[in-house]
Amino acid sequence: CFRQTFATAPIFMPETTKIQSVAILGRGALGVMYGDFLTPRMPEGSVYFLADAKRCTRYREQSLTANGRPCSLLFESPEELNKAPDLLIVALKGPALESALQGIKGLISENTIVISVMNGISSEDIIEQELGTHRIVHCVAQRMDALFQNGVLTYKNFGELVIGLSPEHKGEPEVLDAVVDFFDRTEMPYVVDKNILHRMWCKWMLNVGVNQTLAVYNDVFRRVHQEGEARETLKAAMREVLSLSQKEGTGLTEQDFRDYLQIIDELNPDGMPSMRQDRLANRLTEVDFFAGTVIQKAAKYGLPVPINCRLYHEIKSFEAQY
Repeated sequence: CFRQTFATAPIFMPETTKIQSVAILGRGALGVMYGDFLTPRMPEGSVYFLADAKRCTRYREQSLTANGRPCSLLFESPEELNKAPDLLIVALKGPALESALQGIKGLISENTIVISVMNGISSEDIIEQELGTHRIVHCVAQRMDALFQNGVLTYKNFGELVIGLSPEHKGEPEVLDAVVDFFDRTEMPYVVDKNILHRMWCKWMLNVGVNQTLAVYNDVFRRVHQEGEARETLKAAMREVLSLSQKEGTGLTEQDFRDYLQIIDELNPDGMPSMRQDRLANRLTEVDFFAGTVIQKAAKYGLPVPINCRLYHEIKSFEAQY
């Protein structure tokens, strides 16, 4: 695992392979955080958010702040653009992914590189299928604590992006090189991981446990820091991912389980994960990217996953009451 956080010796590459424009899909916490970070570091107009014309009009009228600072972001509809972006950052919530990709399909070219900072392990497959692109750098967004509500973005920890090529994409190393070069030039904190799928499964295991459990128990992190039914549910949901990983060959270990349980135990006791925030706001959650994916993959092996089945049905039940 190679850590690179700020600019070092530049990588030489032809101008045609350099990332010079960035489109962001998703105006949530991560999308706004990365848009606010990249906009002053790139030429004017080269960083923009993609949205349909109606949303663009609404977004342009709303004021945004990041940690108390006004942030000026550019919003463009696909119809207003005449050139594909060099890099597309997908920062959506799961339920919005497929329809949003269909709306931009005509804009993305065969040369556009795509990074997804979404939760779960399936967004890259959906993106590849919907956009017909193979230029995907797998990514895990980690260690940030961004919260975005009513146009106000707050965070203490910016975190970092862990990037790498999956086994299916190893044949295009120049795609990863272009992203590394871009992150160096913009001073984006990042890590290159040669086993990116393992890292993605680690974070997925964490989210399957903590996101879903606290959505169901409708509580803050303190609830799973203490012994009791909620903590046992969290651990059991994570262990089902651990068992599934052994079938899928993605390399999760008992040490990974302990390490990521420790990460959960170090979270702010009064904080809450995104799925609990979704429940409080009566929004659809990402349960299909968590328990839904566990259930689907486990079925291939006849592997029982009763805790994720329970969480899935309980989350779907409260969603149906919105």
